[in-house]
Order: sequence, then structure tokens, then C-alpha cells
Amino acid sequence: MRLGIMGGTFDPIHLGHLHVARVALREAALDSVLFLPDGDPPHKQPGASGADRLKMTQLAIKQDPAFWVSDMELRRPGRTYTVDTLMALLKEDPARELHYLIGADTLFQFPSWKTAHKVATLCSMLVVPRPGTDLDEVRWFMRKLFADFGLQSSLLSQPGPDISSTQIRERVKAGEDISALVSRAVALYIAENGLYRPAPSQNNKQD
Repeated sequence: MRLGIMGGTFDPIHLGHLHVARVALREAALDSVLFLPDGDPPHKQPGASGADRLKMTQLAIKQDPAFWVSDMELRRPGRTYTVDTLMALLKEDPARELHYLIGADTLFQFPSWKTAHKVATLCSMLVVPRPGTDLDEVRWFMRKLFADFGLQSSLLSQPGPDISSTQIRERVKAGEDISALVSRAVALYIAENGLYRPAPSQNNKQD
């Protein structure tokens, strides 16, 4: 089974995530794509709870039978690291062929990963270009990673819509429309649960 893996904070999941997953599914001939909301990511502090981020991811992908989601990283205590996730997925099914989706900007950080050599033995990388990415530089770096770490990788053809979760959170906070950035189900969930809104002002409280 050729399994694509899309990890992320998904705070919230947006149409850019879904577009990239569909491109990967098609171009890498994947059987399915697994979405993995981060539990306690090393470099980010999520704005919504893990339960809310999981639910939004479930809502966003429910119409696509090739997509599924797991809470395995949310259940894992402590910091979340890619190598632990890959090893757990292979332990569940050693026959899986793992293909990890990674942004081109993150790929350039790969040599700094403490477990880079181990990760390279567990999966290949599907590299997602960013808007404005120098593709020749990315391809050169992919060849370097193969030479230095044995990392197999391929570059997807499309960067996807220029959408960020930060942009969405800021729009919600400002009371602006996000219907063009997230699925309808996710937009409704955010509104109904009051996510990303500013906290009530202390000045409005009565003495």
C-alpha cells in the first residue's frame, strides 16, 4: 500500500492542504493520504485544542474516500517527531510504503533533524513547492539529500493555493469571511464553536 502522510498543526485545515493532498494522490499514485494533526509540535503553539483540530480535519476530508485521519500524534505524550510517527505506522503494517509530504522550505531544514538518517530509511519525501520557490534550487538540494542521507524524494508539480492557517485565524479574529479558504463544514465549525475569536475584554466586566 502506497500511503501518503500529511502532518501538520491543521489550525485550521484549509483548502490548500486538500489541494496538495489530491495532487500527491494523483502524481505519486498513492492509494490513500493520511492526515495527522500534530499533538505537541516542537516549533508551534496551536490556537485551537487538539480535539477541535482533529474534528475540523475529519469534517474537511469526509467527502473523499481516499483521505483518512488519525489521532495517533494527539494521543502521544510529549513532543511530536516525524521518526516516531513513521515507525509507529510501519509497526501497524510493515507492508506500507510511506511517502511523507513536506514543504520545500521544510525540506531545506532536513539536515538539521537529529534523526535524518533514520527517517531516510523509513520513507520517501513528496516535496511541495511554495509560491515563488526556486525549483532548480529545490531539485539540486533533493539530489544533495540523496547523496548525503540516501533520501528518496520527488517534487510535486503544483504549490497549491497561497493560503495559510495564520491568515485564516487573523480573518476570523477580525470578523472577516473565510468561506473561500476552508471547506463549508470547517467554516461552520469555527463559527459555531467560537474558535480564534479574541477573548472578551476585561474592560467590559462589571465591578
